[in-house]
Amino acid sequence: MVFTPASHGLTREERIAFLARGTRLDRMGSDVANPAHDSDSAAPPARRDGRSERLTHSNAPLGVEGQHQASTEELMNALRAYAEQGVERLVLAGGEPLTREDIATLALEARRLGVREFTLVTAGSLLAEPGRAERLRAAGVTMVRVPWWSLDESTHGRFSSGRDSPEGVMRGLRAAAAAGLVVVVTLPVAEGAPSASDRLTELHASIPAIRLFELAVAGSPRGLPGSVLEELERVCALADSAGGEIELSPDLPLPPCVFDGVEPGPSLLKRMRRQLRERAGDPTRAHVACASCALSGRCSVRAERLEQLLGDGAPHPIERVTGYLPELRGRDALRVVDADVEPFFHVDYEFAGESERGISRVGIIYRCNQPCTFCELSKMRTELDPERVRTAIRAARARGSRRLILTGGEPTLCAELASYIALAKQLGFDDVEIQTNAVQLARPGRAARLREAGLDSAQVSLHCAESAISDRLTGAPGTHEKTLAGVEALLRAGVRCTLNHLIFRDNLHLLTAFVELVAERYAPWLERIMLQFHSPRTEFASHADAREHIARYSEYASPLREAIERAQARQLRVADLQDPTGIPSLCIFGADPTYLGPILRQAESARLHAWEREWMTKVEACEDCAASELCMGVPRHYLELYGADEFEAIDAATVARVRRA
Repeated sequence: MVFTPASHGLTREERIAFLARGTRLDRMGSDVANPAHDSDSAAPPARRDGRSERLTHSNAPLGVEGQHQASTEELMNALRAYAEQGVERLVLAGGEPLTREDIATLALEARRLGVREFTLVTAGSLLAEPGRAERLRAAGVTMVRVPWWSLDESTHGRFSSGRDSPEGVMRGLRAAAAAGLVVVVTLPVAEGAPSASDRLTELHASIPAIRLFELAVAGSPRGLPGSVLEELERVCALADSAGGEIELSPDLPLPPCVFDGVEPGPSLLKRMRRQLRERAGDPTRAHVACASCALSGRCSVRAERLEQLLGDGAPHPIERVTGYLPELRGRDALRVVDADVEPFFHVDYEFAGESERGISRVGIIYRCNQPCTFCELSKMRTELDPERVRTAIRAARARGSRRLILTGGEPTLCAELASYIALAKQLGFDDVEIQTNAVQLARPGRAARLREAGLDSAQVSLHCAESAISDRLTGAPGTHEKTLAGVEALLRAGVRCTLNHLIFRDNLHLLTAFVELVAERYAPWLERIMLQFHSPRTEFASHADAREHIARYSEYASPLREAIERAQARQLRVADLQDPTGIPSLCIFGADPTYLGPILRQAESARLHAWEREWMTKVEACEDCAASELCMGVPRHYLELYGADEFEAIDAATVARVRRA
């Protein structure tokens, strides 16, 4: 199959521009109370030249004469209002616009007002009436969009909502093309529909002059099956090989996030790229998962469109912008390293003024697929120059560090992660760890490949036993189960895991349930697991927000005791709580080493990094406390929320008992 040159004389760039404009074919039944504008429809993609708007004249399905039609006056008023706003393209849709007697009047008025393109969305057969297409062209109609289902009458009738026969539609298409109208044939793609590539082939064989097509992808309550992605790639590749022009409908956008971890083929990928904004704008808010998507600033999809495509499912945020915007490389892809990142990009741990040349931490990406409300990095969009990261890894090893922590953001979103791990092992690091949410590691083979590269351990953020609460805390529905699966994949691959559980008001009543979940789900690998309980820092928008989520130490001391005791009974190790983000104040637990770990080690070498020491202070109760020299004190941010009423001096007898323990 080979497409012949188009009869309307457009250049290829002009043809693609035409295909980037149009109407929302999924919303033909808009409320005619506001016939001039479908306020719920997706915003049109960014344009190079002027704006595009839609006039909805009827609430009926495509091809059907509706009972409720906008009057000529209503449409004229809307047309004039749009013209005053500088709109240069108008699309008349809803029901069957060719049943109206005022189409020519509307088109003439649009042309008088400076509208350059006037498009009709029609079922097609009425275009075949003698002289109709010519009159429309003379009045100022520039384009028609016509859906095509099948040459087979029964198949056409099963999917078409109109009364048009396939032969009638074919005659209308021929008449429109002969009259010099730009003809765009819409190929709806849906589960169970005829093959789009077969329809493209049969239509081209019947009317070779038609070479402009668009794909309108319908949704499903069950979400999009992989067969739809395969069909889209097939029909796009067919058009490419035959010299035709086919695009995705701009009014039914198909964001790549609707396919679970499956990347589009090269022919479809070209079309997806053209649906993205040329310049990054405000991030889309169609779904909470959009906050962690690399393409959110260039995507125009709306919430109702995602719901139509996915049903009850959730989108899968895109990890790397360069896969869809290949012209953006290195420093131009996202924000470069800036002052916000510098304090924690490369940290060599030094404690209490005494250099501990054992541990270094390097950030490799500052973007995450879980937009946690409590994380200060959740809104960052920074990718780092790979050579800069490698330089930091080499510098860490040169200073004598034996353990390297690769962090972010979410390090598994970085395409270079495996190469960084391999470099670290080549340089002689004894232990290489990643700090991760493990969502990406649920994918087959990912954890094993990192282990093969040399990964020794992982600190995994896992904040609850219940998916609903965890997903609410992380702001990424559906990821709790993926994290659980990612942890299992790491353990199976031989990677040690520390499960980092932050304690909030939302989950403090489930601490013991969390221990049981870990003990049951990962029973074969308990020797590779460490539990770590932390209190979040105050990284919320306001103190009121923080108090809503962050519990007092005294509120969760008892549930935490029970959880630690249960863990010890189930042969699970628990990291001690003497940490600026654990429960650093010894008096909360009465300086009990059962929960706090080896307290005397605090006096010997307080485990505070230089910038962590700035977080801590002592309160009035510390002045008379016999354990003051052993204690980190109280986090300043905690005092801002709750004051110092909870803290009490520990007597000398208690300290003596601790020293004997």
